[in-house]
Amino acid sequence: MARKFVEQVDKSNTEMFDSLVCNAIDFLRSSIDDLDHRPKNSIVDFYTAIELIFKARLMSEHWTLILSKPELARLDNFRTGDFHSVSLKGSVDRLHNILGEKIDRKVINTFEVLGEHRNQIVHFSHTSYDNASSTKAKVVVEQWRSWHHLYFLLTSKWNEIFYKHIEEIEDIQRLMLTKRDYLRVRFTELEKDIDIKCKRGEVIIACNACGFVAAIVEKTNEWGDNYHCLICDDRGISIKPTDATIECPECSSLVQFFNKSPVICTACNYPLTTEDVIAKCADEYSNGDDYCCDGRDEWIAECHQCRSTIPSVFFIDGLWSCVVCHDRGWRAVICPHCDEFVTGDPEAIEYCACFKCEDVFRNKMKRMFDSVD
Repeated sequence: MARKFVEQVDKSNTEMFDSLVCNAIDFLRSSIDDLDHRPKNSIVDFYTAIELIFKARLMSEHWTLILSKPELARLDNFRTGDFHSVSLKGSVDRLHNILGEKIDRKVINTFEVLGEHRNQIVHFSHTSYDNASSTKAKVVVEQWRSWHHLYFLLTSKWNEIFYKHIEEIEDIQRLMLTKRDYLRVRFTELEKDIDIKCKRGEVIIACNACGFVAAIVEKTNEWGDNYHCLICDDRGISIKPTDATIECPECSSLVQFFNKSPVICTACNYPLTTEDVIAKCADEYSNGDDYCCDGRDEWIAECHQCRSTIPSVFFIDGLWSCVVCHDRGWRAVICPHCDEFVTGDPEAIEYCACFKCEDVFRNKMKRMFDSVD
């Protein structure tokens, strides 16, 4: 038997749940404290807190759900902390597959983006966070996005589960609001520079990341404007809008659905889920473009950007448009290697692989190079 260097106190299930939540809140506080001087540490702690909250949600149903291998569950080991726990992805999958609880794909994408940043920081290096002058603003933006969704889960969707910790959760909310104010201060500091650039004829638009009208348009394309934000240093694309509509599944009124979060019917206040939007778009926008001519009934592509588990890209107003991540303008093609209908760079897909079969292609190349060696 492997030697254990850490001894845990035996606790009941309720005590373990409360400890898990308190641990998550401690990581959130630490993340906020580290924001000014150690922003990379702040990212790591914030993502750790998200993982712990999801584990606590699973544990509220049954303690075995947070184990990476429930089939090897032993209560004595669990109560002393001697086990391997599930990842965030595993937690989301179990919430869906075992508990029947769906969380909007856009929410999960937000958490996963933060997780990618965390992995780069912990396992290698993150060059996007090497510039101290803009790092804090970037971290504020990433964490604010994630906290916005996490706060909703804790106080609305999961309120009955986490109600005992509501005072601590509201305290974190107050602290997060003070960090959001940092971006407003930064905007005020740069406002004169922004005005000068406007007078020079440069186009300034709202940044997708921080929301401030401080992003300089660097290039205009058919699908939108490439920009660089002076506040948070985000380099993104302001997607060309569309006024396309779908029917509300509740009252059949027409609802504008693209680039809106959340999507709410203005007639009956029904909140449309991502699944609602996809289902309605399948009724209205599944004909495809001129490329789509082989007689299929539906042309709905899978998005290489957000990689939604449900095909989510429709041909809307002349552009292939993902209704999950709101990316637009990529070509949608049938991959010649795996026969999946996907978005992406057509040449890269033709000569290499699409995102669905890239792992197979990568392994094939590895075997080829290994055989040469």
